[in-house]
Amino acid sequence: MFVRTEFAAGAWWQLVSAQWVHLSWLHAGVNLLGLLVLLVAFHGLVPLRLQLVAFVGGHVGVAVVLALDANCAYYAGASGALHGLLAGCALCLVWQSRKLGWVVLAGLVVKLVWQHALGDAATPGWLGVATYYPAHEAGALGGLLAVALARGLRPAWCAR
Repeated sequence: MFVRTEFAAGAWWQLVSAQWVHLSWLHAGVNLLGLLVLLVAFHGLVPLRLQLVAFVGGHVGVAVVLALDANCAYYAGASGALHGLLAGCALCLVWQSRKLGWVVLAGLVVKLVWQHALGDAATPGWLGVATYYPAHEAGALGGLLAVALARGLRPAWCAR
């Protein structure tokens, strides 16, 4: 789990490990279900190696926002990295000239704008914990950037 005071005291590894820690079994189960749904949804459409790039990019995006946002006191969970997986795979579909990619990206933008308008949720949501929405935005951006970089280095990775 990422705890700002511990991070400030030198626990830098929390930037990585926090996304593998969850606040409850329900929280972990929902994140695992989200991962499985995305892997199934993009199976055969986006190469697995590019899905991994998108997920890792999302993970890095979340780590960056955790390090920089002094207002984030704690964080746990993989939802930000999952947003990176979704965004990166949608971008790959756009490059494959699939309309589905545009639909997914548009839906994701609407969701992120709506969450941003809500601000950081201070009250517990349906999982019983507060949601740190900037992780979703940072994860999506990280996934997009990672896939764009991968495509720049390996153009064939996104080919149909």
